[in-house]
Amino acid sequence: MTDGDDEDLELIQPEDFLPRNPFPTDAQRLGFDRWSGGGIDFAASLNGRKRSHRYVAITLLVVFATPLVLTVLNLLR
Repeated sequence: MTDGDDEDLELIQPEDFLPRNPFPTDAQRLGFDRWSGGGIDFAASLNGRKRSHRYVAITLLVVFATPLVLTVLNLLR
């Protein structure tokens, strides 16, 4: 291979293989992606009148609040 052949190569970036982000740039700047969007959509679809939905909401609260509380307690030590 000669040095002239290297100029003809087109380098492929990893982003070429990833699906495009369907969120607007404002949401992307805030850090929203398809995973956080799905979680928000799931939490928004819960009905407060149904007992099972309330249990799921409480579980979600505990799951997401526990790391925050533990981090704050660790920082205060």
